[in-house]
Amino acid sequence: MLQITKFRTVLLFISLFVPLLLLSGCNSEEKPQKSPASIPKTDSPEVITPPITPLRAEDWHMFMHDLQLSGKSPDKTIKPPLQLLWQFKTGGPISASPVIANGILYIGSTDGKLYALNAKEWEIKWVFNAKSAVRYSAAVWGGRVYFSTRDNMFYALDAKTGDMLWEFKTKGWMDSPPVVFDGTVYIGAYPTRIYRLDAITGKLKSERQRAVTINGIEYGCVNAEFRPVIPQYNTNLWRKYTEGSESYPIIANGFVYIGAGNGKVHAIDIASKTETWSHQVGGAVNAAPAISDGVLYAASTDGSIYAFANATESGPSEIDTRQHGIVTRDNAPVYAEKDGTSPLLHLNDGTNLPILQTTQDGYQVELPNKEKVWIDKFAFGQFKETDGMLLNTNFCGEPRIVHLIKGAEYPYWSPDGERIAMLKRTDLSGSYWEASELWIMDKKGEQARKLYTGQFYNPHVSWSLDSRLIAFEAKAEDDRFVFTADWDLGRIKKLVRGAGPAWSPTANQLAFRRREKGYDSVYRINSDGSGGRTVARVLYKRLGQAPLYLHAPSWSPDGNQLAFEVTQDHKVGNGTVRYAAIRIQSVKGERLKQIPTQHQRIRQMRWSPDGTRLAYVLSGSNRQDPVLDKRLHIAGITDESVKHRILKHTAPAWSPTGNRLAYLEREDCVGLRWKIWVYDLDTGKRYPIARTSMKLASIVWMPGGKNLCLWHTSDYLRNNVYQPADTKGWIVPINLSP
Repeated sequence: MLQITKFRTVLLFISLFVPLLLLSGCNSEEKPQKSPASIPKTDSPEVITPPITPLRAEDWHMFMHDLQLSGKSPDKTIKPPLQLLWQFKTGGPISASPVIANGILYIGSTDGKLYALNAKEWEIKWVFNAKSAVRYSAAVWGGRVYFSTRDNMFYALDAKTGDMLWEFKTKGWMDSPPVVFDGTVYIGAYPTRIYRLDAITGKLKSERQRAVTINGIEYGCVNAEFRPVIPQYNTNLWRKYTEGSESYPIIANGFVYIGAGNGKVHAIDIASKTETWSHQVGGAVNAAPAISDGVLYAASTDGSIYAFANATESGPSEIDTRQHGIVTRDNAPVYAEKDGTSPLLHLNDGTNLPILQTTQDGYQVELPNKEKVWIDKFAFGQFKETDGMLLNTNFCGEPRIVHLIKGAEYPYWSPDGERIAMLKRTDLSGSYWEASELWIMDKKGEQARKLYTGQFYNPHVSWSLDSRLIAFEAKAEDDRFVFTADWDLGRIKKLVRGAGPAWSPTANQLAFRRREKGYDSVYRINSDGSGGRTVARVLYKRLGQAPLYLHAPSWSPDGNQLAFEVTQDHKVGNGTVRYAAIRIQSVKGERLKQIPTQHQRIRQMRWSPDGTRLAYVLSGSNRQDPVLDKRLHIAGITDESVKHRILKHTAPAWSPTGNRLAYLEREDCVGLRWKIWVYDLDTGKRYPIARTSMKLASIVWMPGGKNLCLWHTSDYLRNNVYQPADTKGWIVPINLSP
């Protein structure tokens, strides 16, 4: 749990040294503010300073309820068993605990937003976009809500409207929730800094180190964690009644409520130490729950906040037999009218709603509060599950499933779509990936046939234009060689010393790479081994850890150009920083273009069918925010006016018949792993094709452009046993017509 992770490891340190800290820290001279870190917004004519609103006895206004972090609620009405009252989906996993004051629940999400929700029923009061992850609980005081973000910012908002009153920039990150007491905000920041701010104006009162006393309670700050020296919760006692928990227990009306890593929320009778109720959600419940006014609230890494109330005696509610659909992306607008232009509100990916009407352009749906709204078909869809894959029925037909042989990985379709080549890995020992056999199957996943046995460290193979030859890299004579296999005649030819072979799309020629004597060279050679020629010879400059294999060059559709990765030095101040770049070279050896990046690796270079664009995936960013890493880029090659586009996240696949790109988006919320999209470059529309919680290896447009193949390769560890992977594909008919 992020709320209190490492703090107990330093608790002994603080308890031993707090007396000295209080003498030297609390009574030390307060540091004056050296720069305008606080930026008050109270003088803005658009923002009215709210009156100081008192809290209610039933409110849960801060993390773990009170200054002692007791987690004890005065509520005498809540009693398990409980039933789900409402559920709200945010745009990212939730690690923060909810707080509740005056009937409004406040919850931060790693999507960078703070949400204010009706505590009793599904309703969005307002949403504040801080544009950086909110990982810790907010605190409510005097009609204001206070919270921190991952980018070292601290905010004060009007609790009713969400208007920003002031903001403050700390000098280090914050790894704990804020505390507000008697008009003062207390913030702990790395390493041991404690800020005291005026809760109304945001002005810095003082800055202290290591320790402070709040209403007689000793607080310490170590490694950016700001906590009571002796908190009142008892985690060790109650976590053992779960199947593994990082949550913190809260208490109300004789019961303990605690979350668990397996996605369960537990209610445990304090007297008998027995579980009386539990509820399963979609992700881990690592954040501490909260209780207010007879309702239990729990947040999960599945991105949702759940509200539970006492179960009614009337039994289960009537089953909803209406058709349902799923919101397919975050921040999706919904409208009061069918042709509305001003959004009523925005919903996040994964929100499940009943469908009232279906039109050519979208759906009329019912919100959980019974309100009827409209949403377009690019942000919402009906999905049908087929063997673990959820397919959008609006754009997908009935799929055909292809099962490959046991141990098959990295399948590659032949250009005519009649056969599949794959490498087989059965020996899972060793520190690196290594396959031992090359196999081929027909398009139905039948007629399996082994072509070659050897040592494969490069998992990629390449088909010739006529779908007859397969080029691959294997180890021989203690070196890497390029081989070709004629699947029809069963002939194997060791062609040349090299790595990363790729067939030309227009001729019986291969491009391959060779790294030696400080140079990275790209060559081309005829399929019979003749006509070898150097295309490029680039000084090799290592970037980070040496790769296990060299990635193949990427041919342009006309067979006249090759794209491959090189390194490029960038001047930064008085020094240089080394990044990866894309070199575009003619097959005759002329350097045509170089695309710089600020990343360490470039993978999956794919040319558009007309050769005007190149899609590629960047990873290894030097920036801290993981959202900026592993992104899919689309760059113009022949036309500089082509707009550069960036998509989330990987596996680009161009349609052979249109200006469309299929790709995979990695979902950050637990419970869903991948989303499959088709992006239309002419219209800018993104079609939601499929979603799955399984591991996807790649996607491929089949010849003709009417079907997509979605490849899944399982993990090795299944049913607590390491075993060769299972690979299967869904051949999905795609219809994107209006």
